[in-house]
Amino acid sequence: MKTKNISTKIKIEVIEVACKMNHDGLTNEFVVAAVELAFEDESVFELFKKWKAEDKSDEKEKIILGIQNKIAVAKTKAEEVGTFIRFDDLDEISKDIRRFKDSLRVLVDEVGGIKNLSKLTGIPQPSLSRFFNSSAMPRRTTLYKIAKALKKSEVQIGTDYFS
Repeated sequence: MKTKNISTKIKIEVIEVACKMNHDGLTNEFVVAAVELAFEDESVFELFKKWKAEDKSDEKEKIILGIQNKIAVAKTKAEEVGTFIRFDDLDEISKDIRRFKDSLRVLVDEVGGIKNLSKLTGIPQPSLSRFFNSSAMPRRTTLYKIAKALKKSEVQIGTDYFS
């Protein structure tokens, strides 16, 4: 079942479980894909809650397999259909991106600002300035480099935004 507007509380719960998954050794790629899908699909969110409550490692593995299957199905559907964003949603998406980038900028300033981030990431300073001053959708590779420079995972920088 697809969710329309997921609450901040649920997003926080998903991210908390994702951090535990990451801590338990699940790959960043899996955790990020699972989080993205849990934000869209209530059944994946329910699997997150089951995984969190489960004590037996073999049962946790079965739940992870279920999530992996849902990720594979969603990926196949996305490739078949493509991404569709309603025109009416663009303003709200732009505002959310702006808020995310502003919160990320606070973390960057704590480690010496854009100039230092440029040295840590290898991304030219003018490019980083454009990144932080625009409302454009960030590229995943850029976020990955920034997260790595901040010694955080992509999920963690998302957690900082939602907290």
